[in-house]
Amino acid sequence: MSLPNSHSSCLTLILKLKPLHNHSSSSSSSSNSTLKQDSLSGNNDDNYPTGDFEFKPVTGFNKFIVKLKTLMADSSEHVQHGSVLKITLRGQISEQLLPEFSDNLLKAAYDPRICGVYIHIDNVDCGWAKLDEIRRQIVNFRKSGKFVAAYLPLVREKEYYIACACEEIYTPPSASVALYGFAVEGIFVRGVYDNLGIEPQVERIGKYKRAGDKLIRKTMSEDHREMLTALLDNISSNWLDKVSSARGKKREDIEKFINEGVYQVDRLKEESFITSILYDDEMLGTQVLVVLNRRE
Repeated sequence: MSLPNSHSSCLTLILKLKPLHNHSSSSSSSSNSTLKQDSLSGNNDDNYPTGDFEFKPVTGFNKFIVKLKTLMADSSEHVQHGSVLKITLRGQISEQLLPEFSDNLLKAAYDPRICGVYIHIDNVDCGWAKLDEIRRQIVNFRKSGKFVAAYLPLVREKEYYIACACEEIYTPPSASVALYGFAVEGIFVRGVYDNLGIEPQVERIGKYKRAGDKLIRKTMSEDHREMLTALLDNISSNWLDKVSSARGKKREDIEKFINEGVYQVDRLKEESFITSILYDDEMLGTQVLVVLNRRE
């Protein structure tokens, strides 16, 4: 897969794309974007909705309506055919961003003017549940047959985890590689309270209820360590499974690669962890970058 030719344009996602047609699966005039929703009757688990995305191309009369709306679109909203939607994921990923991210990928999947998505991922700060949701939406978009490429100025576990859901991964020559593996640490302030003559009082039920430990302990307890180790093992195992599956590598090989301490972006290219090394402007080539400054 390669990025479109230079005559294509690239859209930077600043706000929601305006839909050309309804994406709701409950409407008879929908674009056939549906989630498999089964009946919830009964106690059988098979009756619950799967949540799997099913992409169905727009055909017949709906396809005609899409073309008509494209021709009638306001000139300020005009998007060239063969355009690329550019999405930037940077910093804190808020609860409000996820629905917007999902909605725009869905619209891009069905918009005939959009030929693919280019995701710029940099210094992402969010939990693993949000990362999994972002990955799921990218995988759903790929079912449309359109390409999705990721660009990583910073290669860390979270950024690479998202990027592996994309078809191709690019980094600049100056990319910072920080695949150190997973670790967790705790902060304990009991020593400070002792110096101040303060005796903290904490009540808890159960040995794994450790929220108050930072107030009453100077070091991590064995129960606390056991709990954090179990959580960390789960996160690490899931990361290795998803990355190995996406890159077509053995889990053991990826684990060995990280344990070797790789800090050069060239090594990532040599071991096929990324597609190629390019600067951002080389990724876009001579394409025109269209910035949508409107906000809803």
